[in-house]
Amino acid sequence: MNSLTSKILAIFSGVLLAVSAVSGIVTFMTGEYIDWLLIWTYILAGGSFLVIIVMSLIGMLSSKKSALTLLGVLALAAVIIFGAHSFASDTLPTFFGVEDYNLTLTVAKWVDTSLYVTYLLFGTAIFGLAFTAVRAAVSK
Repeated sequence: MNSLTSKILAIFSGVLLAVSAVSGIVTFMTGEYIDWLLIWTYILAGGSFLVIIVMSLIGMLSSKKSALTLLGVLALAAVIIFGAHSFASDTLPTFFGVEDYNLTLTVAKWVDTSLYVTYLLFGTAIFGLAFTAVRAAVSK
């Protein structure tokens, strides 16, 4: 990546971070605009996913090894999401004000799925940090 592309990406990332921070602060301070904040979160997540796929496809075209690695990562992601979806509950949550959210059984199941995937990725990140620290300490 050249210097101009890096600068453009840095500026774009900064703008997205600023918009997200202001949106979160306004929502936290006023208690309103929660729906807009969720929509913004969906847009950011979808955009990130799209950028990852596009950049992966560009990288995949560069070599056969990259293509196999990408296919392996996509297969692993599919297994993780399918496994989390199979463990997810489709019961509606019960808390004060739940009727304001218009939840369906499908939405509840996908929320549980995303929570399980998040927990798994968080646990994997913690394990990776601990493993790297131990490996670095042992190798010295």
